[in-house]
Amino acid sequence: MRTEQGQATSSPGRGDDAVDHGGRKLRTLEQCALHRRTFRLTCPACGHVRLLDAIPLWWLFTKRGWDDGLPHAIRRLCCQPCRDGGRVVRPRFVVTREQPEGPQPPYPNHHEWKRVVSRYRS
Repeated sequence: MRTEQGQATSSPGRGDDAVDHGGRKLRTLEQCALHRRTFRLTCPACGHVRLLDAIPLWWLFTKRGWDDGLPHAIRRLCCQPCRDGGRVVRPRFVVTREQPEGPQPPYPNHHEWKRVVSRYRS
């Protein structure tokens, strides 16, 4: 599925994964984490694909004080194989419900995660 750069889309063959249960578009990493989404990042240069869980990605951005809005957040990511080769390539992303694969950033501790979920539910 072809998308505009930085645009969240759904997985093929499923309902729209870039929206919550009420049909509202997920706009931040926190919202994606609370709704248990995954990001499929695809490098346009080398084709490398990585599935990142939104929860540890949100936690990384929170700890560093970075803007967690999806367009801003995705601009901070780059393809690791291309970076190792000496160039910075920004990946295309799709919001999915697939299981994350490969190494992930550290997850928040149980207390921090429950605090965020509780704040969301109230």
